[in-house]
Amino acid sequence: MKRVGLFGGSFNPPHLGHTRSAAEAARQLGLDMLIFMPTGKPPHKDIANDSPASETRLELVRLATCHIKGAAVMDYEIKRNQVSYTYDTVRELMSIYPGCELWILMGSDMFLYFPNWYRADWLLKNTSLAVFPRTDDLKEILTYAEKLQSEGANVRIINEQPLVISSTSIRMLLAQRKGREYLSDIVYSYIIKNRLYGALPDFDWLRRKVDMMMEPDRRAHVRGTENTAAELAVRWGVSEEDARTAAILHDCTKRRGRSEQLNILKKYGTMSNISKMTENVLLHSETAACIAASRFGVSNEIADAIRYHTTGRAGMKVLEKVIYIADYIEPARQFPGVQTVRDLAFYDLDAAMIQALENTLSEIKKRGIEPDKRTEDALADLRRGHVL
Repeated sequence: MKRVGLFGGSFNPPHLGHTRSAAEAARQLGLDMLIFMPTGKPPHKDIANDSPASETRLELVRLATCHIKGAAVMDYEIKRNQVSYTYDTVRELMSIYPGCELWILMGSDMFLYFPNWYRADWLLKNTSLAVFPRTDDLKEILTYAEKLQSEGANVRIINEQPLVISSTSIRMLLAQRKGREYLSDIVYSYIIKNRLYGALPDFDWLRRKVDMMMEPDRRAHVRGTENTAAELAVRWGVSEEDARTAAILHDCTKRRGRSEQLNILKKYGTMSNISKMTENVLLHSETAACIAASRFGVSNEIADAIRYHTTGRAGMKVLEKVIYIADYIEPARQFPGVQTVRDLAFYDLDAAMIQALENTLSEIKKRGIEPDKRTEDALADLRRGHVL
């Protein structure tokens, strides 16, 4: 007889507590199949207002469970588009897997609430229950389990130390750049990429991801740029967190060769101005902005700060100037003229920009390279608007 486990829930988002407990239950029960069933409209509570679409939750569960042997994700309850009762789901599964031994997996709260489930008596006669108890309610769980067993039900307590965290708490933590430790990396990456739940990336996680994309000898420069950008952001009244994010990502594609850079632009970005992008020093700023937006979900403002950190442009926003100057003056930079820009950066940001752009254009012309028009436009625009 095939032994099938059913683990339902909103999975909003699915966390390590869900997957670890379910995998351990599958082991202890000897399940042949473990079905994760994201609910569409649960009968006992509403899905939180800040939740992603049902199809997105379904994808999150697929990602969260892809490593679990024998796991399957079903969309039956989501596709029903009505209140989801376990009774209906069980009957559906019994029609798909006739003659199976069906186990319903649940946490302490749902187990203690079980008498209120729709058709609870039928479920007790036709299925078995597996419960993940918490330490603080173990006595109550055991007492109720004994009562049900005395009435003929089959109840199994899963011997496993659960991860005590709720999806509600994780949603709150994600908006504070926290909570990553409760999620698998693949789930967390997907949440950040799509900015689900108002999530903001944990900076340590973001640094590690970007470090893997760079040569080791570039990391010190990126750290220096990040710290300088944070200081400049505080000085000039823009978001320190946005400045750190842009700085961490600003060189994330610099190690890529020209052909790979062009492929990134074809896939994510634009091929405009490509005739001017004859060197990776210009290409990488555009491709880094594309990757920052597509893989890490940054805002347009942060993407633009990355995009123009090598060329500048007319009408630069303060965050763009902060990243341009931070990249130019970070502590490891040592070249003629850099100290003058450092001295200006915290006193007069536009004056620092003018000096940096003048230095850059002068060096480019010495090398016989045609300047990017955006750099010339940036300098002309700043000169027009700058008041000493």
